[in-house]
Formats: sequence, C-alpha cells, structure tokens
Amino acid sequence: MKRGRKTRSFNTHKVDKELDDFEKQQKLNLGPSLEDLPRPISFDILLRLPTKELLICRCVCKTWRNLISDQEFAKQHFLCAESYPLIQFLSPTHISRNLYLVELPEHSSGFNLRENCDCYGRSLSGRHFHMKLETKLKIPLRNAELAMNSQGDANVSGNSKGGVKRKRCIKLKPKDHKLNLVNSCNGFLCLSEPSQDDPVIVCNPITGEFINLPDLTPAAKSRNSRRFSDCGLGFSPMTNDYKVIRMFDQQERVYERVRDPITGIEDYSRRVAEIYILGTGSWKRIGRAPSSNYGYKLRFPSYLNGALHWLLIDYNIDERMAERNYIVSFNFDKERFIAIPPPPRKHAIISLHGMEDISLGVLRDLLCICDLDDNCIVMKIWVMKKYNVQESWTKLFRVSTTTPYNRWLRGVYQPITYLRSGDILFFDRLGNVVVYYKADERLMFLKFHGVKSEYEAIAHTPSFISLKDAVMGDNSPVLNIKSR
Repeated sequence: MKRGRKTRSFNTHKVDKELDDFEKQQKLNLGPSLEDLPRPISFDILLRLPTKELLICRCVCKTWRNLISDQEFAKQHFLCAESYPLIQFLSPTHISRNLYLVELPEHSSGFNLRENCDCYGRSLSGRHFHMKLETKLKIPLRNAELAMNSQGDANVSGNSKGGVKRKRCIKLKPKDHKLNLVNSCNGFLCLSEPSQDDPVIVCNPITGEFINLPDLTPAAKSRNSRRFSDCGLGFSPMTNDYKVIRMFDQQERVYERVRDPITGIEDYSRRVAEIYILGTGSWKRIGRAPSSNYGYKLRFPSYLNGALHWLLIDYNIDERMAERNYIVSFNFDKERFIAIPPPPRKHAIISLHGMEDISLGVLRDLLCICDLDDNCIVMKIWVMKKYNVQESWTKLFRVSTTTPYNRWLRGVYQPITYLRSGDILFFDRLGNVVVYYKADERLMFLKFHGVKSEYEAIAHTPSFISLKDAVMGDNSPVLNIKSR
C-alpha cells in the first residue's frame, strides 16, 4: 500500500511538470499576449474603454483587475468620464436592485441615434429612437439582516415533496427593503428609504461597495419628526470629506423666533439640519434649515463646486422674495446654507404652474435651469457661467415642446448631460429620456428595448474609485454587494 501511494505521488508530480512545460511551450508558440504589454500602454488602452467593457476586462485576468482597481487608474478614469443617465425601474409592488447606466454609443459623434437605431423613421412621428440597456449595476438591499433573519419562517421555501431540493428564496416587502435614488456625487450614490426619504446608504454601484449610515438622532427618529424630510450627498474639497445632509421637522416646540438661513425671515419653524461625515459614526446637528411657507420639499438635488443645490418650493406672494430665494445651496466646507441668485427675470416662479415646470441640474460643471413659458410651449435653458453671479446667467436654447401631431409635452424637463455634439439629454415628468438636437431644433424621445415599466433617471458619472478611500476612520465598515 505504501509503495502504491508513492507511485501515484510520483506520477502526479510528473504530470504537473509536463503540463507546465506544455503551457510554457504554448505561450512561446502563440507569441506575446496583452498581459505582456508594458503597464503604461495597458493603462492608456483601458482608460479609453467605456464602463461596460472595463467591467468585463476586470474579470479577464489578475493583471487587468489589479490595474483597473489601482487608485491612480481610478482617479484618471473619473477625470475623463462623462455623465450618463442612471435608470431605476419603479414599481409599487416589486423590489428591483438593478440600475442601468445608459452609456452613449462610443463610435458615433456625440449621441446620433439615427446611426444606431433600426426603427428610425418607422414611427408615426419620426421622433422615437430605441437602444438596449446593457450596462447593468446593482445596489444593496435595505435591511439585509432583516431579510436573512426571516429564513426558516413561512416566507422561505423549503424542500419540495420527494426529497428534491428547491432553491431557497426570501419574500421581500417593498416597505422594508425598497430604496430611492437621491443624488450622485463624484461617482457615489445617496440612497434613501421611500416613505420618509431618510438617507440610509451611500454606495458605489460600479465597485459594489456600500456603507450603511448610522441610526438617526433621537430627535429625528420621532414619528412627528418625519415630515418633509430632505437629504443629499456632497463632498468638501477643503477637508476631503464626503458628507450626508438631512433636513427634517423636529418634534420639540420652538418658543423663540429663528431666522431662516435663506429668506432671512424670523418665524417659529422647527425645521433643522444634521450632517454625517462618512466614517465618523454619528450625526451632528448644525442648526436651522430652510423651510417653505407651504411645507413643500426641496427638489432636484444637484452637486457642484463643493455644494448641494435644490429648488425651494415656496409660493411667496412677495415677488421680490420669490425671485431672490428659490435656489438653495448647502456649502460642505462652511457647513451652512447659501442663497444662489436665479436668472434675472421679473416673472420668476410666482404662479403655481410655473413652479411645477422648473427644474435644476448641472451641465458641464455649470448650474443649469430649465423652465417653460406661461403657455407651456417653449422651454428655456439657462446656465450660470460664473458661479454665484446672477449677471452670468445665459440663455442657451429656446426649445419648442410641440410635435407635428400637436402632442402637448407640458411638464418638467430635468437636464441630465450635455453631449459632445452640443445636444442635451433630458428626463421629463412623464418618464421619458429626451434628446434635444440642436441642428434640428427639436426633441427626440429615447425608448429602451423590452422596457414597459416606469422608471426614473438621474445624472451619474461612473467611477472605479473605492469607497474605502472616501471613508475617514473605522466607524463605518465598507461592505460589498458581491460578498452577500
């Protein structure tokens, strides 16, 4: 028996040596491979690839995986990356952890759908284009521990009759596990729970990393404090910290008049703000937050120049105040609210329908506003060319929202990205991704193959930067979707 074991061991080593010699000879016969390229050349080649191809290349070999995961490569890639629509499907009864990055065709000039859509010209209006959703990403599951702890109860399937094993599945309740997209900042996403918009997770959908935000303060946990919550993610260039801000109405009664940080009006508002620095482990109260006379939420959170910007929904009958104070910003360096002057217009957001037809965004690192005229026929696109200077607001386009078949397109058009061709991509209130072609001076609707459900879209710049590099301290462990 001992001789037999020695013989098998000797044969195994002999076979392994022969296989190694064979593989070496095969490499010599095939010649050099892509792995043999100098690191600077591989670096430059990979840097030019779109996100989908980079995700594939990361799985090809360890050499490429290490290069793509390298901190210097991730930083250079983000500097060259463009902003794309990030889509999440909406359903009141289903939970979707999938996000889709709508990457523009890299082989066309900007975004010329006429070169990439087979059905162009076959639709009734000639204004619809189709493309496939190919770059699929995942976000974490809210209350994952609650879902895992439910194993073994009636919601989990066991073995079927006959002893055949069935795949274990868990029924998830939308109220416990759904997540909303709040905003994007430097490739990271802020996610909130739907019912109260409390921020709960910060993640990088490209790398799969995420952080569970700590419990809210006792004042924020109160049932009476969960009205009209607003939140968002931003970055402080001065301290290199990523911060999450949350605004809510506190439960405690206010007995003294407090000055609103934006309007300057003193009142008894109970609206306060808290911030959380990623990695610190706890929330910090920073004082009074802006409030609306009618209790409306802040809209369209947009990060730019170290600050998060919103539209303040406040139907003030004072024309002077309404024109001056409907753009709110929070500076993450100074940790205070600042009013941003809107375009110099006498008719700024006084009427109800006017406020509903205005949106805020960022186009090529410039603050942007889109609004409709009083007849809701012409959309005007403004950009602030010099930050926080009212005189620098410039009207880029006047876009007609009518169609050849008199289709009425009244509603909000939120800017997503400025294309290389000079055209602009929007997301409208009806749930459409819309392209404005400057040459034709008209809107084109973008449809996705196989998509029938409603969805929402935000502007997102993909990043391979690790979330671990953005966390200060060890109080917030960085988890990964793939490890669950």
